[in-house]
Amino acid sequence: MADQSILPAEATEFLRRHLGNDWTARPLAGDASVRAYYRISRPDGTTYMLAWYPEEVRPQLRRFLDAYRAVVSHGRIPELLHYGEATALQQDVGDRTLFDILHENRKEGIRLYGEAIDLLVLFQQASAPDINPPFTADFFDSEMEMTRDFYVEQLMVASREVSERLGPLFRNLAEKIAHHPYVLCHRDFHGQNIHVLNDHLYLIDYQDLRLGPDTYDLASLLRDRGVARILGDEAELELVDLYRQKSGADREVRRRYFETLLQRSIKILGTFSKQPIVRGRMHYLEFIPPTIESIRRCLRELPDFSELDSLFPMNFSLVAALARLERRH
Repeated sequence: MADQSILPAEATEFLRRHLGNDWTARPLAGDASVRAYYRISRPDGTTYMLAWYPEEVRPQLRRFLDAYRAVVSHGRIPELLHYGEATALQQDVGDRTLFDILHENRKEGIRLYGEAIDLLVLFQQASAPDINPPFTADFFDSEMEMTRDFYVEQLMVASREVSERLGPLFRNLAEKIAHHPYVLCHRDFHGQNIHVLNDHLYLIDYQDLRLGPDTYDLASLLRDRGVARILGDEAELELVDLYRQKSGADREVRRRYFETLLQRSIKILGTFSKQPIVRGRMHYLEFIPPTIESIRRCLRELPDFSELDSLFPMNFSLVAALARLERRH
């Protein structure tokens, strides 16, 4: 009989309709959304992934379905088997991620990161212009404005003069990125959203896809969550060049990569600063040093942003930041 106790009633009825009664469900860790995820197992060992969308986020399910139809023929994603008003049943691609493999075995991880470049290039060939609005210069600028508020002014206590001088530099960077060639972006294309099953890569969590700079997802893949510390500069540039070869991009792709990475690195400092300041989540401060490393790396590649190099506060100290925040709270 089905294990009904942990599932919402409508999810139980959905599974009975499509799988019968002989299955069990186990809850899985979710993401930042209120969506709930379950692994569904049958006696023969077959497993599935079930996503359940509460009433307040049902539009997210419609967006997911639209995104699935747009990209299913342009990349390896878990097969959608059945769906309803609040549920989606998909192929189970396991729990092992590209991020995990890189941390366990650098050589094998780098090989698979090369395969992830193929996955990215194929994904970019899909067409989904109407599912979510494209990235804009205003959007990029607003992300960095959050950093100016929470990181520059509140966490690093930079002077008002420094903060005000950063504004136009951020705007200039946002405008540059918004004029890059645009392709379809996953928006969260990193190793933890790429699962590895039987040596095949599967891309998940793609419902926020939208048009944006051609190197946006590449920067996410090679730098998010501190993976650059494992990859190393040489492997990073080799993978950027592999992307250029596979995608047919021009030789300016390296400059665009570092411009996009610079914006992403600056904006994520805003998130890493806001979480401890607003919500008291102090562990986010530990993510700041590798992000500053990314910013320094970008500025070495981008002489046009030398003024940013001299203005942006990068003398972060975890001990000093904790002390300042403890006094605030």
